[in-house]
Amino acid sequence: MASAAAVSFHQTLPPPLQHRRLGPTPPRCTHSERGVSFDPGSAFYRSESAPGRDLAVLAATIHRRRRLDPSGPFLCLDAMCGCGIRALRYLAQAGADFVWANDASDALRPVVVGNLSRFEPEPLDGQRRWVVSHLDATRLLAERYLRREYFDVIDVDSFGSEAEYIRAAFLALKIGGLLYLTSTDWRSARGYGGKCSLSSYGAYVRPVPYPNEIGLRMLLGGAAREAAMLGFHITPVFSYYAYHGPIFRAMIQLRHGKEDGIRMPPLSQL
Repeated sequence: MASAAAVSFHQTLPPPLQHRRLGPTPPRCTHSERGVSFDPGSAFYRSESAPGRDLAVLAATIHRRRRLDPSGPFLCLDAMCGCGIRALRYLAQAGADFVWANDASDALRPVVVGNLSRFEPEPLDGQRRWVVSHLDATRLLAERYLRREYFDVIDVDSFGSEAEYIRAAFLALKIGGLLYLTSTDWRSARGYGGKCSLSSYGAYVRPVPYPNEIGLRMLLGGAAREAAMLGFHITPVFSYYAYHGPIFRAMIQLRHGKEDGIRMPPLSQL
């Protein structure tokens, strides 16, 4: 399952996403995060989650410089973008050449388009650096795989358990690419949702006094299981727990071969 070296997105986009003139003007900026101005509009936004986005931008920036083909286009996909702040920061701060911002709610389109177009206006020749869509995340990722459009970074910031999106995300990810997973399934981490954690992550969790660590291990273990079923293994880049939510985040790198499911990087790379 080889990954594509480069993708010409402006030629392969489905008809509903082809270039069209945008009527609404960008909304006024009401927020700023790490120097990036944006308007959250009616989208759910938490300033407390900024450290998680900081880590994502940092990891993406380092990965862009260290990847096997640093001269190729650096492609990012935000599967559940909300107001578009993560996609915007990938463009403005991580050096992404192209960002796909998707959210299932089409009511957020003026907000997302306004925020992205403020940083990078949509060119008239169609050679754009971003696109906005409103599809179910699984469908979007599956369509990218079927079109052989693979990404260097895929960010899935879901509410609750996102186990259902992990396999589709792996399929749309380049070998060696980064997948940023998020879970707010605190009940499973605390051992209150045994059946849910078993069906979602393949783990039966009992109540323990260290649920924060268990939640991260559960997320990584579920990702390792899905990768192994596809013939891959993962390398954890970092894991992060935030008390608000609570939120469990893990950045993982997709590798060839099943190995033992999870392989830790050498100390020199940490």
